[in-house]
Amino acid sequence: MQAIASGGMTAAGSEPFIYGGYLEVWFRCLKLSKQYIHNCRTGLFGSQGAANTFKLFGCLEHFTLREWWHERGCQNFGRSLATFKVRLVVAQRKKTSCRITLDVDDETPTELVGDEVSFLVQQMRLLQAQSGMLSSAPRAWSIYKSRITPEAIKLHLDVLEAHDTIKHNAPSTKLWRIGEQIGLNPKAKTKIGDAPKEQIDKHIKMGQTVSELVRKGQGLVANACDGVFPRY
Repeated sequence: MQAIASGGMTAAGSEPFIYGGYLEVWFRCLKLSKQYIHNCRTGLFGSQGAANTFKLFGCLEHFTLREWWHERGCQNFGRSLATFKVRLVVAQRKKTSCRITLDVDDETPTELVGDEVSFLVQQMRLLQAQSGMLSSAPRAWSIYKSRITPEAIKLHLDVLEAHDTIKHNAPSTKLWRIGEQIGLNPKAKTKIGDAPKEQIDKHIKMGQTVSELVRKGQGLVANACDGVFPRY
């Protein structure tokens, strides 16, 4: 992993690390944003944040995550991969401070350790000095932690994508039907033998679940396009 710090890590070698985390769902938010695609096509941006996001990600419309990583992503985000195993411990009572622990063997050059610590401290300072969101320190993506987890973002985007597809093909589809089709909220799924009132109550609850997930998914996509991530 020392190749990361020395600049020798290739796109192919680093590709396995980009899946399942914040970078993947950030990329997906932008792919789902019609506004971002429009910005890329026209070269016109409604805010500095949107322009900054374009500088980082570029045009995504015709790229898979893998293709984008090899074409552009590794160049802009590859240095973000921690050279060593990193643990960040945030103090409970002093939320503006944290402890960074690196697991390093005895043969590792001290210069390499120093470079890694300097990079991590710089990224943490950017996060704490600004909004605390990944868009404030995009090169901290591999060590970033938020109350909005990558798994939660993925769920919201899955529901948003399913909702938009179903509504496009069958506009009259009820929200509760969408929720049942994609297996949301098992407690709100109707069963054979449910009384009419029980069915209505479950339909309402399932519809509310879908509506809330779609609303937050739309917020994630819109904010990502405007250079703010992750925020509902």
